[in-house]
Amino acid sequence: MRKIQCGILILMLTGTLGCSREYQSERSLHKAIRLSKDILATPDAVPPSQFNKAIEAYTFVFERYPDTLIGRKARMLMGSLYVAKKEYAKSREVFKKTLELYPDDKAIAVEARFSIGKSYELEGLWPSALAEYTEIIRKYPDTPAAFDLPIYIARYYEKQKDIPARNAAYLKAIKHYIAQAEKYPNTDMGFLSESLIVTCYMNQEDWGAALEALEKLLADYPMAKTVVATLRTAADISVRQLKDPQRAVDIFNRFMEKNPKHPLNESIKKGLEAFKNVPTNKN
Repeated sequence: MRKIQCGILILMLTGTLGCSREYQSERSLHKAIRLSKDILATPDAVPPSQFNKAIEAYTFVFERYPDTLIGRKARMLMGSLYVAKKEYAKSREVFKKTLELYPDDKAIAVEARFSIGKSYELEGLWPSALAEYTEIIRKYPDTPAAFDLPIYIARYYEKQKDIPARNAAYLKAIKHYIAQAEKYPNTDMGFLSESLIVTCYMNQEDWGAALEALEKLLADYPMAKTVVATLRTAADISVRQLKDPQRAVDIFNRFMEKNPKHPLNESIKKGLEAFKNVPTNKN
């Protein structure tokens, strides 16, 4: 009986110590975050002593709790402090060390690689940034960052007013999303891929291609929660951009033909009535 009681006591103490350690690690991280607040808001106005205290606070956390999520967060947050102070090379040292220490943590790996790329971008070293972003897309294609980055890259060129590079980036992005849509049919990732194809065409104001992509999205995912919004976007492009409401009418009718028992069909029929009074003004 005493052995059982001792065993229970040991288990209770172990659990308590585990909770206490987690609590202490969180407190230590919050302390470091508080010290970092002013640095991130106004990095040039913060004295070196405060910056050094924040770095020391983060260092304490990841050295004291190296194999915990809190420790990993501390490393990433410390790297962001160096970015805020425009000490980009030092920030990359921190992010690269994080990659080395946690190679099997996909979320941390993606965050670290993106942070490395962003530091290069902020430093004006776009080719190096692009290499990091491209590696994320290649190595971690099923992550949110990999879905966002192709359009992010195209928008970078757009901001630089480099239209040929922008167009090439969008073309590459569309090919990537098509491949992802084909790889993951009838899934959330497939749906997202097809949605981003629409975004690529709309960002380029290629309204005809955008409309075709929207109709494919409706055909492949007729029960998606966004069907109403997709139909409205198709109508808006047809009327406002292409000045051809018949395009929307045709899309609506084809949708109902392919999905005769769809719960939205009655609402779609009512919507079609509105197109009767819309003038056609094709160029």
